Amino acid sequence: MRVSELAAGDPAGATTRYLLVRDQPLRIVTASAEADGLVSETFWPPGMLGVTETSHASEPELTVVDLTRDPAEIRELLDEAAATAVRGEYELTRHYRLPRYDGDTCTVFTLQDVNSEEVAALIRTERRITLVRTRSVLGDRWLTRIIRDVATRIAKAEGSLVLHSSAFVQDDGAYLVIGDSGAGKSTTAIALARLLPSAGWMGNDRMHLEEQARGDQTQGYQVTACPLPLAVNKGSLDVMGVTDFGSWSVRAGFPPPESDWDRFHGEDKLKLSSQEVSRYLGVRVVPNATLAGVILPRVDLTAGYSLEPATPGYTAEVIKRNCFSLDDNLYGEDWLNVPTRRRAAPPPIDAFLDHLTKLPVLRCSVGSAADVAKLADGFLDAVRT
Repeated sequence: MRVSELAAGDPAGATTRYLLVRDQPLRIVTASAEADGLVSETFWPPGMLGVTETSHASEPELTVVDLTRDPAEIRELLDEAAATAVRGEYELTRHYRLPRYDGDTCTVFTLQDVNSEEVAALIRTERRITLVRTRSVLGDRWLTRIIRDVATRIAKAEGSLVLHSSAFVQDDGAYLVIGDSGAGKSTTAIALARLLPSAGWMGNDRMHLEEQARGDQTQGYQVTACPLPLAVNKGSLDVMGVTDFGSWSVRAGFPPPESDWDRFHGEDKLKLSSQEVSRYLGVRVVPNATLAGVILPRVDLTAGYSLEPATPGYTAEVIKRNCFSLDDNLYGEDWLNVPTRRRAAPPPIDAFLDHLTKLPVLRCSVGSAADVAKLADGFLDAVRT
């Protein structure tokens, strides 16, 4: 199997679709119905991370081709690259480095998830990415992961302020739920999206914010969701009062019996795509909305209920610690060389904090389904006043 041949054409029987990331066209080619379906399921509804479908793009900025091969063929491809190109390393995600092979006309990257032994490869040529991976559930996810990586880098290059945050929508306004890992962002956001009237869920773990300006004055911020899976453990489902999850047929499947996912801070979690969130948790999903407020949560089964306005000092401390524009703990180097049409700096974090003084910023603690119900009522009272 020659690297140059793999990177030269589209696979037989493949389907082609065109996506717009903001206004930058991508051409996506795959013969895998499973991978294609996961792309549709993830970037749903249209507008998630600024990604929408388009009927055709005459000059795509980038083509992503998805190929399936047997593991032995992938190993042969990587061995060929190792024998004919200069070996180096790249950062797939923060602090996770893998081999790369730089040749005269292309670069071959080793792809391997941090939690798996399964190996794939990616060939990068001019304006083209060729993914070579196995026929497996994990393999099907690489296409979505690459598209999300491309879309995230375009958004960041164009000036998104990226926060470690979940979010929900109430009365068409976006409420960020910001906190450290394990604070209960996902639980709080999805629980309120299920309980509040006129509510919806936006996304998990990362939110992108852009300034809405009039002249030289910032009028507000537009929040756009990054469609990472909603990751919940059994403790979170218990807090939300969800008991029928055993009947769900989710794409990712359930954590294995030997895992500790039933503990509240379990390492393994159930992962739901945007469409599965709507299907199984019964909430509408909203891709973007104008910022209306912030919640700084603490979910702890041993803690009592509380809800109060957050002080500016505490708000600044939590937000600066969870600002991915300052320190992104997920994305490594731009190894895909993503093309971007515009470049801009993100809004200053101090300006964002100043804007928050005009909005409700709440600090809460919940530890049970009853507490979550109290939070829904308390939240409505707080934002109405």
